[in-house]
Amino acid sequence: MGLSSKESGIAERVALMCASALFAGLTPQECTEIASCSSARNFVRDQMLFMQGQPVRNLVLIEAGAVKLTQLSPSGNEVILWMNKAGETLGVPHEAPACNHTCSARAMEQCKAVTWEFSRLQSLLTEYPQIRRNIIRIQTDRLRELEERFREVASEKVAQRVALALLRLVGQVGRSVPEGSEVGLSREELAQITGTTLFTISRLLSRWAEDGFVLPRREAVIVRDPRGLRLVGCEE
Repeated sequence: MGLSSKESGIAERVALMCASALFAGLTPQECTEIASCSSARNFVRDQMLFMQGQPVRNLVLIEAGAVKLTQLSPSGNEVILWMNKAGETLGVPHEAPACNHTCSARAMEQCKAVTWEFSRLQSLLTEYPQIRRNIIRIQTDRLRELEERFREVASEKVAQRVALALLRLVGQVGRSVPEGSEVGLSREELAQITGTTLFTISRLLSRWAEDGFVLPRREAVIVRDPRGLRLVGCEE
């Protein structure tokens, strides 16, 4: 006898959870129990999942699609902090029982997600201490990446910084296409995430396109030659 649609949905969530960093070390049975108190959500392109300053109400595990996390400066300028893809979590809680989002999350394309209410998550952290250990590991990895990116901003030339950022994004949210690996960012967004100007990004992409390293699109960049970009990132 086949699975019901509800059972099939739970099975898909469990498979996603078992492959995610947040639920690493938990058994399939434990993931099934945790999945039973989750909800499915769909988001259209450009829809906000949450906004900077809002109370944290849900933990979000991306099932399909990509989400960008942004932060507004006091002057209103937007900066891209992270790019998240399927299998990654948003709204990872701090130790405080109540906290606000430090950034905003926006769907870069149509997305599917699994969510847990924050109040329910607090009890899960008590019941499954492995999740808390995984949260610490996730936050440590993100801090390490932020330190690396800060070092690049402080010490690398702009071309090196952009090349390294593109290579990092290929690994994080790259999508395989016939021409190479596609990163779904506009030039303006790439300028935001690398701390440079739109003019500089356009100039670099044009030059790298002539060299055969990339193929610029209106809302994306296709990396055709990662080795060539890596050499740019290693230049003195």
